[in-house]
Amino acid sequence: MIQIIALLYAGINGVEGLRAFESQVIPILREYNGTLISASYNANEPAGEPDEIHVIQFPSVESFEAYKNDDRIVNLSALKAKMIRKMDIYITTAFLQY
Repeated sequence: MIQIIALLYAGINGVEGLRAFESQVIPILREYNGTLISASYNANEPAGEPDEIHVIQFPSVESFEAYKNDDRIVNLSALKAKMIRKMDIYITTAFLQY
């Protein structure tokens, strides 16, 4: 299993555009057994911080790669570039329990 932490910064259409884009890609993510564990944001809207933070899981690196290479995802890349100004991604493969 892998877990992806995505820090998302909204593009030209703000958070509404970001969420409209997400509504198109999340169903495709699920087809590859990906799960959006959480999507959160800071309601205080501090400047410079991400507009949303996502925690996503896939059963394997291969399923994540297959999702990224799906023709529908590839075809949404221009829209993604408009709706997401910046995205920081962290992929983890080892998990701790405290």
